[in-house]
Amino acid sequence: MKTYLSNLTPLRGIAALLTVIFHVDLMLGNGGGMLLRFNDTRLISRMYLMVDFFFILSGFVMCHVYGQWFSDRVQMVDFKRFTIARFARVYPLHLAMLCAVLLIFSVSGWMGIPQNPIIQTENSLFSFVTNLLLLQSMNLHHWFSWDHAAWSISTEWWMYMLFPFLVRPFMKLRSVGRVAVVIGCFLGYAGITVYILPFVTYPASLPFFKYDPTDNSINVAYQYGFLRCLFGFVLGMMMYLGYRENWGKAWLANGYTLIGLTLGLGSCMHLAIPDVFTVSFLPLLLLSAAYGSQRTNALFGAKPLQRLGDWSFSIYLVHQPLLFVIGSIMAYQTLGQPAVPGPPTKPDMLTGWLMCLAFIGLTLLVASLTYRFVEVPARQLLNGRFHKPAVESEHSVLTTN
Repeated sequence: MKTYLSNLTPLRGIAALLTVIFHVDLMLGNGGGMLLRFNDTRLISRMYLMVDFFFILSGFVMCHVYGQWFSDRVQMVDFKRFTIARFARVYPLHLAMLCAVLLIFSVSGWMGIPQNPIIQTENSLFSFVTNLLLLQSMNLHHWFSWDHAAWSISTEWWMYMLFPFLVRPFMKLRSVGRVAVVIGCFLGYAGITVYILPFVTYPASLPFFKYDPTDNSINVAYQYGFLRCLFGFVLGMMMYLGYRENWGKAWLANGYTLIGLTLGLGSCMHLAIPDVFTVSFLPLLLLSAAYGSQRTNALFGAKPLQRLGDWSFSIYLVHQPLLFVIGSIMAYQTLGQPAVPGPPTKPDMLTGWLMCLAFIGLTLLVASLTYRFVEVPARQLLNGRFHKPAVESEHSVLTTN
């Protein structure tokens, strides 16, 4: 039985909350800058990188939990058990939220609320089917659709299907080969920034979204999102191979290093350093937390943080449907009122943070319910019915933006 790496659980929860803050600032702040002004810091606007942390974490945990299953060869019985376990982990809640968003927008349309082009422009029968099949991030669309955050679930699912075939060749790599793979991942990130982002297309109905070459981002999603997931996932696999051999443990396994890496990550995000450099802090943060220390273990072992990690997948998938509900309510309240010329006004910073904290509280409440009544029962039902895996922690990984 594999050891449960409990220190990774709170990190998932924290990263999920940071993603919530990113989307609250983006959606309720009319493009961002509500919680922290862009002129002061780019910290919140770079929190999309939490998705890359999830990808790296996923590769790490998949190796930890399932690596031995495929270390010699990929047998059909093991591949089937693995596929069922991952399907049971991610699909029930994804399906529930997809149906919830369909219901939300059906009701808002029935109430006469005009469609929000930024949120709904790509919603169609075709995109609903691609979401059902977890294909929405495979360059089939020009924008996000339905539960926007689920784009990363799409990319992770197909990485799961590829993962068993990567284990054996990666485990055979010597140190030079592993370093070459890591370098290749970062070159891949650089390639996204330089060569891929200029080719990302946007809907004609959203002409104000344009490629900005000065952004130095790796933030691709509905198009080329699989590449972003691939590089992060493989990087996580390499970090796990290093973890097994205690790579860097002498300097990573202490709380001061973890704090320093966190500050370094935050500083890069604050200054909008090119993502290819900023993302380099994420695998080191993961390793430092995985190694742990007496104080780190005590902090991350706290029950509230562990529970936050348990709810992390639900936090990630339910928060945007909740934002859609709030947006529909706000739009309904303005029906029949004369349009105000100019861009919408943003709340002041204090009001913005109060709104954000209230929304986080609502999200945690709903996430606790979906975790208890959707995630866990569905996972237990599917695993019990179709082949319960020998080693599968209900906290094993968050798949997410």
